[in-house]
Amino acid sequence: MENVDIHTIVNAMLVHVPFDGWTDKAMEAAGQDLNLSADDLAKLFPRGAISAVEAFVSMSDQDMIKAFAALEHRPDGVTATIKALIMIRLDAAAPHREAISRALQMLARPQHAPVAVQTLYRSIDCMWRIAGDRSVDFNFYSKRILLAGVYSATLAYWVANPGADHDKLDQFISRRLREVSFLPKVTAPARQMAKTGMKMAGRMMGRLSPPWVRS
Repeated sequence: MENVDIHTIVNAMLVHVPFDGWTDKAMEAAGQDLNLSADDLAKLFPRGAISAVEAFVSMSDQDMIKAFAALEHRPDGVTATIKALIMIRLDAAAPHREAISRALQMLARPQHAPVAVQTLYRSIDCMWRIAGDRSVDFNFYSKRILLAGVYSATLAYWVANPGADHDKLDQFISRRLREVSFLPKVTAPARQMAKTGMKMAGRMMGRLSPPWVRS
């Protein structure tokens, strides 16, 4: 298994996922392409295909960071930065639309709810940190909850509308961002619920983060 890492295997899986989904079958096919045994795959993906989905999202996070850092002209302002980061993700995801659709379907299953929470939290937190967010207490949690809604809605729209061009996507994201910017103040009970929920997600993420996230 020399010179074959998790990212290489996930990239090999992307060839098979449109036909087989994020399944053990797709993983086994990728293993055959790379001359890997079932034991090799089990060591890198201890929870099977859902581990591969988690790695795929993590790879997308890292690709977004690199692409944003490589921009010659950075967007000005938090909202413009967030929108640019979402567009970067969608542009990079274009060749893998079916794989992302399959991943969303898998993450929607009740048994995969912890992974769905973790991956979304990490992606959203990454966007806010790139945008320069230094908030604490409730602002920290509320910003991430609101952006999670914007990003999830945008991703669903993108998957369902493959013909949507760059301008339509830009307009959709802009509308969602405007909507959350005008939300009324949240009541104290809701603030506490949001804060508690995000703390639980953070603790869960810390306990279950895979090695490629912790390293």
